[in-house]
Amino acid sequence: MTALRSAQRDVICDWSQPEPDLTPEQIVRRAKDLRPLLIEDQANSEERGTYSDEMHERFRAAGFYRILQPKIYGGYEFDLPVFARVIMEIARGCPGTGWGLCLASAHSLNVAALFSREGQDIIFGDDGEFTASARGVPSGTATETEDGWIIEGQWDYCSGSPHSTHAMFGVRLITKDGPVGGPPQFGTAVVPRAQWTMLDNWRGYIGLKASGSNSIRVDNARVPKALVVDQNLFAINIDGGTVGYHLHGNPMYSGRMFGFFQTEITSILVGIGFAALDEFERIIDKKKAAPAGPPVPGGGVGDLLRPYGLALGMLEAARNAVLAGSQSYIDYCAAGLADPADYTEVDDMRIQAGLQHAARLSADAIDLLYTAAGTSTSAKDGSRLQRYFRDISMARTNPGLAYERTAAMLATRTIDERLAPAA
Repeated sequence: MTALRSAQRDVICDWSQPEPDLTPEQIVRRAKDLRPLLIEDQANSEERGTYSDEMHERFRAAGFYRILQPKIYGGYEFDLPVFARVIMEIARGCPGTGWGLCLASAHSLNVAALFSREGQDIIFGDDGEFTASARGVPSGTATETEDGWIIEGQWDYCSGSPHSTHAMFGVRLITKDGPVGGPPQFGTAVVPRAQWTMLDNWRGYIGLKASGSNSIRVDNARVPKALVVDQNLFAINIDGGTVGYHLHGNPMYSGRMFGFFQTEITSILVGIGFAALDEFERIIDKKKAAPAGPPVPGGGVGDLLRPYGLALGMLEAARNAVLAGSQSYIDYCAAGLADPADYTEVDDMRIQAGLQHAARLSADAIDLLYTAAGTSTSAKDGSRLQRYFRDISMARTNPGLAYERTAAMLATRTIDERLAPAA
């Protein structure tokens, strides 16, 4: 038990780890073991728009929501590659569920990095139970008052919101002493579940139907001062180490955001690729067991082996890229603390660009398998390959996969830096 001391009162909180001896390999194994249940419930999860309450409880009991959460708040504080491995396994069982879980559980890292001790005491609550959807786009405002902030706005695509205890938003700051007519100031706010409304509008999309990517509306929510920070999620100031690094002593909590956000998305998409590979393997086994019939061009087992082998190699490369990219993020966080020149915005973009190409490899592998399986097997409603094709098609519309735009920005920044005259 740990005592929380706030300006108003003393509160006794249970921030102990549910399983102090839990290891990274054990938590990854738990994710793998859930695959049959996730596959079985795919259609139901799509219909309801999110994973079930029962699955949510399984995730909670397994410790998935605490993977990146700081130890002092009852989390396991495992590193980013462990988180990526878990998400790849869950998405391999159900893509939409993997997306929803990932984007509800990852943001404990952002809270740990950006918010003060007082803010984290409030956010992680009495028992360390914390999940949060997030939307960095400043689609609302935070207006400063004498004793806190008033949050107003509506944020779309808040993935994971059905099972979230909080939501984290990008906001435009309206401060009491802010300059009139000056450039807008942006920050990040965390709002408890009781103070926002989830809209029933996650319907009618082609894929990722189980991701719970509903919109959230906030009307006149009053939150304490400590639940809003003047850090823009898209441009984190890490100079001298974040407040979270100085609180927790873990370099992982002093990172830039694009490499981290891309690790989230690419982990999901590589998991979807392996889901498609698993289904294609089942199709091959079924064809091998079927009675021999008249030869059909392109319809034999041998015709499926080449695309299977190609996709397998592509997905192995993509998975290795996720693990290397997520470890690179951790390494850069530590390097930036030692010397800020060793972890720049361009370095963060390089991690992002590499992970985007890993996602592209997975998407290409799914295209290959979907086409090779044939119309009757892959294109029918209810087909798992059709579901995975729809899911990856939906994911391609996410700005995080705009690899050509990232390439242009990365090239411009890299060339400008390398050709800049010496000081």
